[in-house]
Order: sequence, then structure tokens, then C-alpha cells
Amino acid sequence: MMKRISLFYVCLICLLVTSAAIAQQQSNSEVQKSQAPKVEKAELGQTSNVHKCRDLYLTGQFATDDIKKIKDAGIKRVITLRTDGEIEWDEQSAVEQAELLFMKVPFRAPDSLNDEVFDKVRKLLADEETATLFHCGSANRVGAVWLPFRVLDQGVPLETALEEAYQIGLRNESYEERALDYIS
Repeated sequence: MMKRISLFYVCLICLLVTSAAIAQQQSNSEVQKSQAPKVEKAELGQTSNVHKCRDLYLTGQFATDDIKKIKDAGIKRVITLRTDGEIEWDEQSAVEQAELLFMKVPFRAPDSLNDEVFDKVRKLLADEETATLFHCGSANRVGAVWLPFRVLDQGVPLETALEEAYQIGLRNESYEERALDYIS
């Protein structure tokens, strides 16, 4: 009889310790989510549709006249989602002449927004040490690839990340569907 009572108390203590550990883990997860950096409206010269999240600028297309302002803002890297021929000037040369790093993850049609694109963007955005301007033409594509990064890499709830994606510029339903499929 005494062994049963002792066994009961041992099991009860294990259950309580496990419950406390699970509650702490959930609490830590909630704190992490609430500490995700905020997306805020910003300005950067004449650049369209500018939002900022820490040292990451999420934008539409900038003009050559904006490159000095981009550099003056402390940006060290430009990532474009635009494909060749979408603009009439050589963006890469202009950015590199300003001694900024230029990177491309081009896609345009919804069927070209695939897992490889999402994977590359997530990897690039994970580098939070380098101040970055991340853009496409209107920020529609930026919003689409931002969505999985926020949910999967920064722990932002899907509803919040979706609202941010719309705020940033997501308008294409097919892009949104691809992003949601990637997340799930």
C-alpha cells in the first residue's frame, strides 16, 4: 500500500513538473511572437510604397535619384524581385556604383513564385545584420514573399503577417495563395 502511495506522488510530481515546463515553453513562445519587430510606414526619397521593419526597407521601385538617399539611410544591400527588362535603366550597375551589394531573386508570373524563391528570400532576410532595401515594382511581390518569412521565421501569427503583407503591397490573389500553400 505504501509503495502505491509513493508511486502516486512520484507520478503526480512528474505531471506537475511537465505541466509547468509546457506552460513556460508556451509563455516563452508568446513573448517571442510579441517581440517580433513591427512594420511601419516610412519614406525614402521618391521611392514608392515604403515600409520599414528594423533595418529592412520593403518597397516598390526606386528611381536612380533615390540611390544616394538609400545609401545615406545606411542601407548596404539591395534585393530585387524584378525580372530583366522590367525597368528601362541598369539598376544593378547603378546600385553597385554606389558601392551597395545588389542581389536578385527574380519572379513575375504567379507560377514562377515557387518554393525555391521562398527559400532564397527567407535565407536572405534571415541576415538581419545587413541593412537592406527589398523591392519589386509596387511591393506586391515583396508582400507575397514577406508573408512566409514573418510566419515561419519570425513566429508572427498568420493573421497579423497577412495584414502586414497587404499593408506592404500584396494585391495579387495568386501570389497570396502560393504564399499560404508554402506556409502550410
